[in-house]
Amino acid sequence: MEDLRQKIVLVTGAARGMGRFDAELFCREGSVVVITDVDEAELNKVAGELKARGHEVYPYALDVSDRAACFALAEKVKAEVGTVDVLINNAGITDCSEVLDLAEDSVRRMMEVNYMGQVWMLQAFVPDMVKRGSGHVVDMCSVAGKVGAANMGGYCATKAAMLALTDAIRIELRKSGVNFTIVNPSFVSTGMFEGGARSLISPWQTPEQVAEKILKGVKKNRAEVCAPSGPVRLAAFLRGICMPKLTDFSLHLFGLDRPMDNWRKDECRPF
Repeated sequence: MEDLRQKIVLVTGAARGMGRFDAELFCREGSVVVITDVDEAELNKVAGELKARGHEVYPYALDVSDRAACFALAEKVKAEVGTVDVLINNAGITDCSEVLDLAEDSVRRMMEVNYMGQVWMLQAFVPDMVKRGSGHVVDMCSVAGKVGAANMGGYCATKAAMLALTDAIRIELRKSGVNFTIVNPSFVSTGMFEGGARSLISPWQTPEQVAEKILKGVKKNRAEVCAPSGPVRLAAFLRGICMPKLTDFSLHLFGLDRPMDNWRKDECRPF
């Protein structure tokens, strides 16, 4: 999908962080951008800023974990804006606690937003893409879905689930005209993982760097993109050869086995 002018792009979790940068980048491409988030006040602020620059933006408050709300939004967007061409499943949350310390509500909420919310958005928006015979879905996964790390077990589990689901639906819809891009960033400096470990082998990415890779992934119809490419692919390879102790040792060697020991929750996030 090289030409994104006037294509309708929907970005979830767009009030801050990665989603906000995605929305801005697609606006610059001339797309009509629909943005959603559970934080309505911040979402409207972002929409106002983008509209002030001359972009066509439509904000809708949405909690992706609410299946009925996702389907209702699909009908509303179709009626008020049009059929979505590109869906960017970006909404996500985290709780960087050790597995044995994770509160029940944290485990459930991470799975409801990071995994189930993306399933509901796929079910709500992709059928119209299939009917039309064209469309593109970006699923924000993570290197955390390929390699587990201490203090991130709950989050890693949701991303591993999303990776598997995207692989499955890509095969199911192989001849439908709908394309899928898995995005696997390492840590991104959006505030979500504030206090996380820094490493020369896996430098933190800026939201702009990841957004550029997402854009290129859509334009070039890439099934998977990694940011940064080398370290993410290396981590996935080490775990993929079914030698977890080697993976553990390698992560420890580079100081990435316990990346969130000093994690600080972003209190500005309403979840």
